[in-house]
Amino acid sequence: MPGMNGDFIYFDCFSGISGDMFAGALLDLGAGSPEMLESALGGLGLRGWSISWERRIVNGISAGKFDVKVEEEQEPKSYAAIKKLIRAAGLPEAAQSHCLEIFGRLAAAEAAAHGESLESVHFHEVGMVDSIIDIVSACLLMEDLSPDEVLSSPVALGSGWTQTMHGQMPVPAPATASLLKGIPLFQGSEEAELTTPTGAALISHFAGSFGPLPPVTISAIGYGAGSRKTKRPNLLRCIKGERAGAGGEEDGGQLLIETNVDDSTPEQLAYLAELLIHKGAADAWLTPVIMKKGRPGVVLSVLCPEEREEQFLDMIFSESSTFGVRATPVKRRCLEREIIEVGTPHGTIRVKIGYRRGKAVTISPEYEDCREAALAAGVPIAEVYAAARQTAAKRSTE
Repeated sequence: MPGMNGDFIYFDCFSGISGDMFAGALLDLGAGSPEMLESALGGLGLRGWSISWERRIVNGISAGKFDVKVEEEQEPKSYAAIKKLIRAAGLPEAAQSHCLEIFGRLAAAEAAAHGESLESVHFHEVGMVDSIIDIVSACLLMEDLSPDEVLSSPVALGSGWTQTMHGQMPVPAPATASLLKGIPLFQGSEEAELTTPTGAALISHFAGSFGPLPPVTISAIGYGAGSRKTKRPNLLRCIKGERAGAGGEEDGGQLLIETNVDDSTPEQLAYLAELLIHKGAADAWLTPVIMKKGRPGVVLSVLCPEEREEQFLDMIFSESSTFGVRATPVKRRCLEREIIEVGTPHGTIRVKIGYRRGKAVTISPEYEDCREAALAAGVPIAEVYAAARQTAAKRSTE
């Protein structure tokens, strides 16, 4: 029978969020390892740095502290230089994509805050080696977890003033405030910068929605310690698990949003479909149709939770050329799921198994695992799929 999928990540930002807290919490949760990070980070070609991760007790709570040490003072890097570093680093494809999008968000926020263009903007605090490593580490660890859904609590900001390369700035700093537009926030009681631009960029990129913790079955909890001394625990809590009831067949409260489009480019629509899924849609797809006057067009279909209708409408209207959509409540029924790892002659493969009334009815090896194994072993991918299915089928009946 299924165990925990671990497909649900919830960031509890009761004391804000920063890049080192983000990475520390994920390591504490069990994602990756410092050794894995060091190996991948070496491809960036940065000099004079080292990372460490240790356990600390913060206000009686055991937490992970992620640190980046830089041996010598270095000049901040431009947006263009950082993009070049990331593209040449040999990072996993998904981690590279996350990194580029996060630095793109930071560049846009910094440019808007300081009246510069994207081409001319230079990062200061977030363009330093330690911040670059924080962000790349966070993306590598999230790729290692690969959760199906990422949610967050409202984000604590703090108050007062913070010292930057531009001088003193009010909390939140202008770039931080820009990155957190549309996200529920609260000031909190600490007179300190609780959320940094790096933390704001990470949480605004990865979290699909913000609010209280929904009904969830917890499998693991990680804590990431911040560097500041605060009255209350300066920690980021990360909860891993599965939505309560997600393993059953009923998955009600879904909305089917559709719109016909004939004047958006294929690239724009493909990007939008990927974005909708990344932000928490249960599914999104494109269907070619013939529209009025014989023009070819596309129907964009999105399946999403009813309570998040407005958020998905905002994305559809801002990222496509449509002037209207139609929304229909639907009932979604799902198999109970688990993801297991099985050994095959070609390596370890993750396999998703679907159960109905306690019986395994669907066995689906993960494509990326099978692809990598087939290329490494020089065998047809069908052979890897067959070996993984056979082993998983035996395991599912044990």
